[in-house]
Amino acid sequence: MYTLSFYQIYSIVVLSLAVGSVLYVLRRLKSEEKKRLKSVKEMDVTEAVETDVFDEDGEAIARGQAFNSIETRFHQIRRFTVPTILVITAVLLLAPQLTAVPAAYISLFAGAIAVLLGISAKPLLENLIAGVVITLSQPIRINDTVRIDGKYGTVERINLLYTVVKIWNWNRWLIPNHKLLQKEFENLSSGDDLEWAYIDFCVSPEADLEQVKAIAKQSMECRYLKKSEPPSFWVMELNPDHIKCWVAGWAENAAEAWALKSTTRRNLGKNLQAAGVAFQSVNNQVSVSPPAN
Repeated sequence: MYTLSFYQIYSIVVLSLAVGSVLYVLRRLKSEEKKRLKSVKEMDVTEAVETDVFDEDGEAIARGQAFNSIETRFHQIRRFTVPTILVITAVLLLAPQLTAVPAAYISLFAGAIAVLLGISAKPLLENLIAGVVITLSQPIRINDTVRIDGKYGTVERINLLYTVVKIWNWNRWLIPNHKLLQKEFENLSSGDDLEWAYIDFCVSPEADLEQVKAIAKQSMECRYLKKSEPPSFWVMELNPDHIKCWVAGWAENAAEAWALKSTTRRNLGKNLQAAGVAFQSVNNQVSVSPPAN
């Protein structure tokens, strides 16, 4: 009766685990890819800034870029993970045979590989691993509105090596993935469906606050304001030379919140001037006096 040796049993186990791991990884990646592609079909494509330039053609282009980014990224992950599993399998299969090789040669070979990876492949490996982590953990997704290092924009593409953020002026900012994982950033799309927008401004201590309140709330009434709740007004500080106020309201998303704040500032300045209310910016660098009678 033929009896399998220890190495044969060991090899069968290792190969079985390798085949099972490859099949499992490919199945999970395919499932995740389908889920992400479905979410792109259903997502509301937005820009960081409300603009009429972004029409239906622009939305189709953005959605196509998102599809391409997801498909390319998962294809790259498959190309990265499957060979990695095969290399690990080969090392495990050869491990029992290494006992016949002098330890000095093994140490020399391992040291050379470590130096080679550390010098030439470290940035590549860091970005590849970070890209896989971003893909699976999803701290950001395509079409998310984000604020990173003071830059405000939307995530346009996520590759295994870098992430592309289209900032508010439509320039592209490329961030290596390993650096992105080290940054603290604000994802404006990961919270509530609505975006809270507020404007702070200062008025003269002699101003009629009830009048200022009415003007401020009226100034926020525009097409970007979510109509389910009227604007709110607060007096934030009382100082000898100025009174600090806030006016705030809800917008549908970060892009409309940007437009809501811009429109409110314009209306507020015009309406306060027309009413003869002295006001100034929060940093007290600009002061506008009431018009002469």
